[in-house]
Amino acid sequence: MQIQITNKIEQKVNEYQEQTGATKTWIAKQIGISPARMYQIFKTNNMMIDVYIRFAILLDCTLEDLVEYNKII
Repeated sequence: MQIQITNKIEQKVNEYQEQTGATKTWIAKQIGISPARMYQIFKTNNMMIDVYIRFAILLDCTLEDLVEYNKII
């Protein structure tokens, strides 16, 4: 079985920014990563679960809010 995962972190970060006025640099610092690393995360679906968890905690959302996944048959 294969699963297609779509990263929705950038969308959630943008929503958080609109609600709070936080900058991406501030968000990255809170997550414990560099801004450059955060931009890489936006573009990839391959990262460690702890990064997803840190984003979920900061953005006050679930892990399911950060990814979309579909089973490929």
